[in-house]
Amino acid sequence: MDADTDMATSESGFEEQKQDRWFPCAGCDLIVTCLVRAGHPHPGTHHYYSYTHCCKACEEGQGHSEDQWACASVPSSLFRTVEFDGRKQHYLLHDPGSQKPLPVLLFLHGAHTYIYPETLWWDVRNLLENNQKAREEFIVLAPFGSVGEPVVHPSEWMKRNRFQIEEPYVKCFDVEILWSFFLAALRDLGSRADLAQLHVTGYSMGGQATWGLASRFGSRLASVAPMAACCAWAADAWDHEAAILQELGKLPLWFFAGEEDVRTVSWRDFWWLADKRGYPTKAPTQEIQVEGQGVGATLHDWAPDLQLALLRGTRTSHSIWDPVYHNEANFGLFTRMAAARCPSPMTALAEGRTPCPAPAPS
Repeated sequence: MDADTDMATSESGFEEQKQDRWFPCAGCDLIVTCLVRAGHPHPGTHHYYSYTHCCKACEEGQGHSEDQWACASVPSSLFRTVEFDGRKQHYLLHDPGSQKPLPVLLFLHGAHTYIYPETLWWDVRNLLENNQKAREEFIVLAPFGSVGEPVVHPSEWMKRNRFQIEEPYVKCFDVEILWSFFLAALRDLGSRADLAQLHVTGYSMGGQATWGLASRFGSRLASVAPMAACCAWAADAWDHEAAILQELGKLPLWFFAGEEDVRTVSWRDFWWLADKRGYPTKAPTQEIQVEGQGVGATLHDWAPDLQLALLRGTRTSHSIWDPVYHNEANFGLFTRMAAARCPSPMTALAEGRTPCPAPAPS
């Protein structure tokens, strides 16, 4: 593991330190985002964040802060760095360990993590704590799409950072670089990864990237589950419909969004996919209810490989992903992933550098 940092704490070394992305806590085994050291006018000290430790409590020998926002860190046991194409990307890795190759899930976060990279750990931790299927049967790769990481593009739009100072926000994941990262991380996993069971899910900005990966490299995937985001089609997408269908046409696609979050749902995309897959335009529906949480969903079920679920009763109309990820008994997402296999998997990772046409139907 490479923490990619210098532990010097002198003021003279501060300018160099803040160019790094992560540093190891001096008092425990956590890795801390260097965003707590940069982007504010307080080079000496700060009342809320520590510049040398994961939090002020750890710096003072008082354990860890009960305020999770004050501890801008992730576990070193899950923290990884991979180099590819002259780039260095950080990510979290959950590997349950097995005597046989396991399915691999590429987990993509939303835009908020760009300025709060520690929240990716909260996503992964909550997923693993609440979903036994994911915890015990899946390798989870979760790249940081945060400031300075190569898998994202910054935006011209400004947003206040954790110190309430405006700075450029994030625009989107770069699908091509994201795929190159995925191949590099799979390379490091070696025989532990089942290349016929590569899955992608993501929410909001990560959901949009999930659509992008599906339309570009879907013939190498076993399934995708985009959430709270529609596909951002290129202006010339219709000129490449045949190529897109080679990647996306038969790929199991399970989509989730808020019932009232209408801007994230493109019905035309599903009608188009249903038509190309030979399904009726109008899908049968069924109701899902999460007991004790007040969360429900209407599932539009064209077929086992094409479904759209609209949720209600969630924290906000946009933030619908946790009930899906955490309630396997109701939504069965990882159960379906575990059963799905890619009909044209890579036999070597070098094959993943270019999309592969999906096999013709028999």
